[in-house]
Amino acid sequence: MSGATGHRTCNDLVVADLELRAPGDEDIEAISLVVDAQDTAWWGEPDGDVDDVREELERVRRAMGSLDHGARVALLDGVIVGVAMAVGHGQTSVAIDAPAGDGSTIRRVLFEWLVELGDDMQIESPAQDGERLADLDALGFVPSRSSFELERSGNTSNLPDPAWPDGIVPVPFRLGVDDEELHEMLYAFWTDVPGHTDRPIEEWRASVLAGPWFDEDLIVVARGDGGSGPIVGSVLGRTFTGTVGWISQIGVAPVARGLGLGRAVLIESCLRLSAKEPRIIGLGVEAENANALGLYRSVGFEICREWIHCSRT
Repeated sequence: MSGATGHRTCNDLVVADLELRAPGDEDIEAISLVVDAQDTAWWGEPDGDVDDVREELERVRRAMGSLDHGARVALLDGVIVGVAMAVGHGQTSVAIDAPAGDGSTIRRVLFEWLVELGDDMQIESPAQDGERLADLDALGFVPSRSSFELERSGNTSNLPDPAWPDGIVPVPFRLGVDDEELHEMLYAFWTDVPGHTDRPIEEWRASVLAGPWFDEDLIVVARGDGGSGPIVGSVLGRTFTGTVGWISQIGVAPVARGLGLGRAVLIESCLRLSAKEPRIIGLGVEAENANALGLYRSVGFEICREWIHCSRT
């Protein structure tokens, strides 16, 4: 599993002098450049920075035990031109920045390496990247679902104040005190939606309540009984690279649905993120979740990207 320097075959294709090896901390900046190049090819600009790559490698360590078991960089003539990471629960990340003519083959080498880790590996692709989707198809991957990313301006001056349902109020999130209750509330229903992963509390804490980007003030928590009751709504917010605000895990307990609480916590999250002066605020949603799409659009979000999630048959 360590990889070797020399000719590397991939479905009868050969790349001379391609090496696969586990990444080390000294490779983080080079990996970040590869990811930035792929993001720029897809979206016109990078999506993250070196800290985001460092965080992703930490996810690999937590999920797979070590970088040796869960990640590979591809080197061509000694230069890192691709990276593949298994980040847990079958989820993966693959990026390349290869010379013209070598991209497809190097990408398929990395895909095949992920397949060696297990048949449950899922690989995603932007809907517009036909070459990447064709490479996945050639290795037996087929689309299993699609998801959207939505964006709105980071300027929230056009948003109204949140309209909190009677008896439900936002309260400060207390790190280390509210963690278990919030996790229990979310995961009572979170995995009912395809694509939502069941994360044990320690993994969830490490993923969303830690890291250089974590800001306790961006965790929106709403409680019933005038603020003294149980958590019935939440949004987890964060920032990327200082210019992008991100919203995740919007959750409303079944007992509080149909009251407008989802809209209230979403607006509250946007307002808190706006105080960080992001250029845009984004979020993700499953393509089939029409109710959520309607809610997000009602506060100014619009679809900007579609992802195709592929798995092996």
